[in-house]
Amino acid sequence: MKIIYGKQLSLEENNLIYDVAEQCDILFDTAKLLYYRGVDTVEKAKRFLSPSKKGFNDPFLLSDMSSAVKRIEKAKELGENVFVFGDYDADGVCATSVLYYCLVEYGITPSIYIPEREEGYGINVETLKKFNLQKRIDLLITVDCGVSDKEKITILKEMGIDVIVTDHHEPPEDLPECITINPKIKGQKYPFDGLCGAGVAYKLGYALIGEKADKYLDFVAVATVADSMDLIDENRDITAEGLKILNDPKRLRLPFKYLLNENIRQITAQTIAYNIAPRINAGGRMGDANTALKLFTEQSVDRIYELAVKLSEYNVARQVECDNIYREAKEKIKKHSLYKNDFILVKDERWNAGFIGIVAAKLVEDYSRPVIVFAGHDGYLKGSARSVDGVNIYDAICFVKDLLIGYGGHSQAAGLSVEKENFSKLDKQLNGYAKQTYGVFDTEKKVLAEWKIDKPFSLRFAKEVESLEPFGVGNRRPMFALSVGEIDSLPLKAGSPHYTFKTDFIEVLDFNGETNVSILSMPIEKTVLFELNLSSFRGRESLKAYSRKIIANYDDFSSISLEIVDNELDKIIYSKQIQSVKINKIDVNFSSKTGTLFIISDPENFANYIELENLPSSLFAPENKGGKNCVVVSPKNIPEGFDKIVYLDKPLVYLNSTVQSYCVDEINGYKWIKNLQTDRTVFARIFNYLTTLNGKPINTIPAFVRKHAGEEEALQTLFVIKVFLELNIFNIKNGYFYYDQKVKNALTNSKLYSKIYSL
Repeated sequence: MKIIYGKQLSLEENNLIYDVAEQCDILFDTAKLLYYRGVDTVEKAKRFLSPSKKGFNDPFLLSDMSSAVKRIEKAKELGENVFVFGDYDADGVCATSVLYYCLVEYGITPSIYIPEREEGYGINVETLKKFNLQKRIDLLITVDCGVSDKEKITILKEMGIDVIVTDHHEPPEDLPECITINPKIKGQKYPFDGLCGAGVAYKLGYALIGEKADKYLDFVAVATVADSMDLIDENRDITAEGLKILNDPKRLRLPFKYLLNENIRQITAQTIAYNIAPRINAGGRMGDANTALKLFTEQSVDRIYELAVKLSEYNVARQVECDNIYREAKEKIKKHSLYKNDFILVKDERWNAGFIGIVAAKLVEDYSRPVIVFAGHDGYLKGSARSVDGVNIYDAICFVKDLLIGYGGHSQAAGLSVEKENFSKLDKQLNGYAKQTYGVFDTEKKVLAEWKIDKPFSLRFAKEVESLEPFGVGNRRPMFALSVGEIDSLPLKAGSPHYTFKTDFIEVLDFNGETNVSILSMPIEKTVLFELNLSSFRGRESLKAYSRKIIANYDDFSSISLEIVDNELDKIIYSKQIQSVKINKIDVNFSSKTGTLFIISDPENFANYIELENLPSSLFAPENKGGKNCVVVSPKNIPEGFDKIVYLDKPLVYLNSTVQSYCVDEINGYKWIKNLQTDRTVFARIFNYLTTLNGKPINTIPAFVRKHAGEEEALQTLFVIKVFLELNIFNIKNGYFYYDQKVKNALTNSKLYSKIYSL
């Protein structure tokens, strides 16, 4: 995994940052964080640090806004029937709610409609025809959709229905022939093109009723975060204002209160992203988007509670279904080696189209490349695309638009529909486009950090970091890095899955950190990536770090030989042994770039393969899970995503695998075994010493051995402890090493002892 730090700054840039820090009365490091986010002037910094309505842009700068207001004025004067047509996601539902309430305050009570996902995205002419028969539609206003529906709008106009489109999606070259409000349309005077659908609806509402529309900014904030819009510029102002409403007990709407269903001290953008938005979206994904709309427009307290509970139940069901589709998609990607492609396209007509976007996003995390997941829908395939930084998925889809039934979206997320018989052509053309446009994909996992710290943080700096909220897309929460060596990580309390460890500069909380205990205890350099957390207890403020990732530097495997031997011995006890095809060193194929996992049991054998110099190598598990060739020293198990396994030296145990394994068994992978003794007198001597360590704290066995055994005895002591633990003569409980005097057991009853003895 590669860490990307903030750029090295020139003297001129540092002087600029000093000027911002001085004039804004903030620390230099805080000003540097702002600079990394493009906030490079005093004026920009002051606005960024004080987001408010003052930063809102004039809605009449949006093209066609004046025309839209005049047409709505006419509808009010003539008593016309107005129909608001929305979308089934959180942005669409919130946008519909905002415009509904603003129109009501303006003096028009519109009909409102949210299509279900099975009806498809955008204007549904057949649905509108049915409504038009029941109640004449004079004016249709779309929210969060419509900009790509030129042909449908033409049909509506022929029916005598006027149309106003409010949308924020990428506009096509050929716009619909109607009043169209979209901040992305080129040539208009509006200075910000990043509004979400609810943001555009709010702008129309503000143009109609002025500041009265501000009471609905909580809806807009939720939609902005839910739709993953960049929290910069006007979006930052909108979200900050919306969060003020959400955090005011007197103004917090019951729908949001009941959706949270828990006492949260402060609602942040993260609360919206992980607690509120998924529940709103769950309705649409489960085929009942109107539950969310009813929740936001209902007046009965009891009914609001019932609807909120229903959405929460939908969310639980959604999580189960997403997990099932995700698992099946991974199996298809593995079976058909789709991870070798630059764009991964995976399909199954049985899948629910409501969940494929979430699955696509998870697969992007796994494979570090764009992914499009397709489900069956009305006789064709409906796809949801997600991308990686630097790859504009919308441009790619536009390149193949002639193959598509429909499409739309943004640079990082898009939707598309294709006939089943064109799926293979689509796959081929998209991957051809990728190679032509982007060349060789860099699939190495990357993580962004500000800088590596070399001094303690101050409480003032932590408070100033908090002032950079709201955090989210476009304004990520600052992540910092620090280097540590061998370090003990301890549970917060007995039985807790959460751990804590102290560094020279800050105490770190590692949530669910049991898996990191072994890495931290190794005598090698590690980089801890963390976020700052400022907490208060009984009026006393404290500063801690929240660990987000721990990355080990494996340049020198010799220093962790005990960890490697410890893992190799574990395999004898716990692993199922299989057969492997014997090959010679000369037969190993290093020319292919994907599909092969190379395994080395003894790091000294790297010297036999100069071909490994350019391959990523790691300990116990591969860093890259996307099928790209890599080397793993002493893996604990065989991960998915590879076509074949090649042992570059003969191991103690061949791990169970669903793909063919090959082994260069002319090279010994356990030469260290010759240094182990199975003589009972040696075991007796070390046993006597181990009894003196009864009750001593133990983090990991290798670290325990390094602390209590001499260098010459370390390997033998490790082996003896492993045998005695297997025989239950010694055990480890709650982080302490114990001798059980009641247990009597013969060495030959140990699977590990017997295996080493036989070798």
